[in-house]
Amino acid sequence: MTQFSIARRSLLALAAATLMLPQAALAQGWPSGSVQLVVPARAGGGTDAVARIIAGALQEQTGQPFVVVNNPGGGGVVAAEEVRTAAPDGQTLLFFHTGVLAMHHTGAYEPDPMTAFTVAAEIAVGGTYALAVAADSPYQTLQDLVQASIDTPNSVSLGVQVRGSTHFMAGLLTSDSGAQFRIVDAGSDADKMVQLQGHQIDAALVNTPGTLQYVQNGDLRVLATIGGEAGRDPALPDVPSMAEAGYPNAVYGLDFLIMAPTGTDASVVQSIHDAFAAVVGDEAINGQLSGMGFALSMVPQDAVQARLEGIDARVAATAELLGLN
Repeated sequence: MTQFSIARRSLLALAAATLMLPQAALAQGWPSGSVQLVVPARAGGGTDAVARIIAGALQEQTGQPFVVVNNPGGGGVVAAEEVRTAAPDGQTLLFFHTGVLAMHHTGAYEPDPMTAFTVAAEIAVGGTYALAVAADSPYQTLQDLVQASIDTPNSVSLGVQVRGSTHFMAGLLTSDSGAQFRIVDAGSDADKMVQLQGHQIDAALVNTPGTLQYVQNGDLRVLATIGGEAGRDPALPDVPSMAEAGYPNAVYGLDFLIMAPTGTDASVVQSIHDAFAAVVGDEAINGQLSGMGFALSMVPQDAVQARLEGIDARVAATAELLGLN
């Protein structure tokens, strides 16, 4: 093949790739260089896995580097502050979820996320969290676990990320069941997995997709799931939801949020939204994520504010109900 043919083929490939880009991103010049997606969790967890797949797709689409930066310090506080105080140019974004609202309403994070950031995109997550135990745990059902905690208060340790979403989930289960767990701050999902397998904690609330390989390997067992709907998680069709198991108020879902510093230009925010929407709407990418247990769908841009206000109000009310505020 001649050098002219190679060059011509490269130009054609570049032109084809350019046509795939979200037009708003092209028009506004975003991204203008490397973009940092700051993830408030250790590598290996569910949020991290989704961020890395999306970052790879964004990099392929835009031709600019998208770097996932894991910063779990302070249960997410350090990452949130890193982005909040960053230059409002769209090059540093927080890739988190609505658990940031729980952090605020429990006092873990003082700035109000509803006003301290610009939400560039919101992605609804169809997955759940799993209440998991070690495979050799004596607890075979959720009722076994709850009853043991009632019979001997504070004897059953339940790992959560204190003042985060899993703490809320544990609180809802406790409120509904009368359980008396010993709540343990076990850190991120990756940390909880290690502690479960090492029998340092009896049970933990972890992202369901992240538990599947451990269940398949015979390391963990899932007693129940909890999500934004009362039904079972299709990824674990034989496992009841907490609501189905007799605790109807144990319902709590999450949305992923792409957050930029306040003051980010509206045209850049639009470009960010359109770029993420293109990735989430891609059948191949969505199929890959669905296969991992993350069924994602973009929240329409004109519905984001109302949806977030509704979630924020419910989180605030739950924090008050559980005495976490």
